[in-house]
Amino acid sequence: MNFNNHSVLEGQHAFLGASKYHWINYDENKVAESYVKFLATQKGTVLHEFAAQCIKLGQKLPKSQKTLNMYVNDAIGYKMTPEQILYYSENCFGTADSISFRNGLLRIHDLKTGVIKAHIEQLMIYAALFCIIGNSSCRRNLELK
Repeated sequence: MNFNNHSVLEGQHAFLGASKYHWINYDENKVAESYVKFLATQKGTVLHEFAAQCIKLGQKLPKSQKTLNMYVNDAIGYKMTPEQILYYSENCFGTADSISFRNGLLRIHDLKTGVIKAHIEQLMIYAALFCIIGNSSCRRNLELK
């Protein structure tokens, strides 16, 4: 059988896809609400990629009270590494938005761009992963933001 070639869609996920099949039972309002969340997730992904590029390039953003600007400028100022995978096992890993370890101080920053509130537990898991993978001296001083 010959299927149509949709290679441009490889690696992408549809909003109304088969793997997230619950939408077939949603009413119109729930579909609309879910779509707004879907768009917010996409925007957050783009903003995280943008922030990581700014940090890697050392490109500060204009001083502002905007979360993105403060996050990027702080990460550059503290010489942090963006989007660092902290791997313990295939079942236990995560990606810290930005992280650094200098002079016995572990610093982890998490960029929040949407409606999901920050939770210290997320940062504590990143810190635990960092310490578990061979950085025992990090336990002395932690700054989680």
